[in-house]
Amino acid sequence: MLGASLGRGGKPLRIAYGRIFHEACAASPLLTTRDAFVQQHHVAGEELARAASLRGEELASFFPHAELTGFLQAARAAGGVEAVPLSSALAVPGGPLTRECFEWLLDDLVARVRDAGRLDGVYLALHGSMEVSELGESPEAVILRRVREAAPGAKIAASFDLHGNLSAGIVEPLDVLVSYRTNPHWDLAPTGFRAGNRLIRSLRGQCRPVSAWRKLPVVVGGGMNVDFLEPMRGVYKLMSKLERDPRVLTTSFFVVHPFTSADDLGWSVHVTTDGDADLAERLADQLADRAWTARRAPLPELLDIDRALDEVRRSPWRKLGPITLVDVDDIVGAGAPGGNTRIVEALVADDRGLSLLVPVHDPAAVARAFETPLGATLELSLRGTPGYEQPEVPLVATVAARADDPRWGRRARLTAGRTEIAVTERPPLPIHPGFWRELGIDPRRADAMVQKNFFHYRLFHLATSFRHLPVVTDGATNLRRAASAPRRVPSYPSADPVDWRDGDRQFRAARAG
Repeated sequence: MLGASLGRGGKPLRIAYGRIFHEACAASPLLTTRDAFVQQHHVAGEELARAASLRGEELASFFPHAELTGFLQAARAAGGVEAVPLSSALAVPGGPLTRECFEWLLDDLVARVRDAGRLDGVYLALHGSMEVSELGESPEAVILRRVREAAPGAKIAASFDLHGNLSAGIVEPLDVLVSYRTNPHWDLAPTGFRAGNRLIRSLRGQCRPVSAWRKLPVVVGGGMNVDFLEPMRGVYKLMSKLERDPRVLTTSFFVVHPFTSADDLGWSVHVTTDGDADLAERLADQLADRAWTARRAPLPELLDIDRALDEVRRSPWRKLGPITLVDVDDIVGAGAPGGNTRIVEALVADDRGLSLLVPVHDPAAVARAFETPLGATLELSLRGTPGYEQPEVPLVATVAARADDPRWGRRARLTAGRTEIAVTERPPLPIHPGFWRELGIDPRRADAMVQKNFFHYRLFHLATSFRHLPVVTDGATNLRRAASAPRRVPSYPSADPVDWRDGDRQFRAARAG
């Protein structure tokens, strides 16, 4: 039975694997170009095979083992599988991709699929909330359509971030669909393993995946959306319970990324059973009902900047380590440019005697800092990301440190009073303490630090920061603005339908029309 569950035995298989992964924020003034992928992560062929092995580092600086490593371990466990590396491309979330960038990524992937020869299957690690300038449809749907055309007869599996936005164009071309199950996301490799396992078993006739999915009219809801906290904990417990039935191959739940301009944004559930279409339909309804009950859980209280700084000054938590101020309106991890200057503006007006670490995307300030000798005083105006319409903040600061990295670009630390500002050439993502240590600062000695990430930084700061305050700053990832935006299908929280089913029908009818 164990051998069958791992897909062992049966005919030898050729399965190709690859990735195109990006999460977009439509409100960012910075379009994402091919340079973002070249600088961050773009590997192919044997280099990809080495990176995705257990001895490799699949996503350098992020995860040594991610979805493609998990897929390769599923193939190894099954035996008799030739895994064919395609290409893998990932960039830090940002503005929509340019058409040129998307076509470059897609043409490369599709050409490698064609050149691979006969394939029994293809596995792709995708996000689900990519956006491409002037494309007019889901980029992931385009990717799947082109790959299916390039590999006729092959079965296709794909995995997605749980913030993906499902659509018929994504669901219908797939034989196997799985999502992450954790937020913060630590289960990338297990997700790739599950996708590979189901694909291999399907190809060997050991299971027959049939699926059903539902689209819920919810854009923002469910509290913090953390899998191990209520209300989401109850949804995932139900999914685990459903999967204990041997007839159920996998369940997925998507809470959507609300910052794209897609007109069909909404939560989704997806259920795959072993050959039982009626069961898949019933369980999809059951899971949608349970998810629907979670929508009204409120977000944590969002603080304005002054109130957050006052809270830091009063809080005893800063004696144990820096309090984290999560800049929820300028989340680089959700595609914002990271150039918010409002927190620095507040600190210049009144720092309250606090030592703070603040990252700001400002290429012009970086250029000035690299022209100025270390230790010298620099007078400048901090303007943030070009085109971001942030306040101009006059500064007199010391150029304290500089760093230059191929993936993150040039950075400089400016000391202004007790405030340490990391100005960056590219959008900053300081989720790891090493971001500040490379600039000569031990973050544990600060009273507070600003993060440009909702969740993932907590994995790296478990022993550093023990108090977290969400702060609003009027930037590209403003949750209130996303929640209140008009929608083609009335959706929670700007509307509160009695039931999810009417919204599901409207989403599907719009596609049919």
